[in-house]
Amino acid sequence: MQTALRTLALAPPASLTRRPLRVRVTAWLRLGLARHRERQYLQEMEPRMLRDIGIGPHDALHEARKNWWKA
Repeated sequence: MQTALRTLALAPPASLTRRPLRVRVTAWLRLGLARHRERQYLQEMEPRMLRDIGIGPHDALHEARKNWWKA
């Protein structure tokens, strides 16, 4: 079980909007996968660890239940 929450940029850089559609879709899918992984890590964390990062179990559960495409 991996317990470290990784911090990733949740919005693609502006330079991606000028790139080909294939590149933008790939970046969007990678971003969604990263969000999904982070939310799974949150769901696996113990309450003590959640307190260390400043959120409660209810907030973590709410975030973990979001769809991967939602910011």
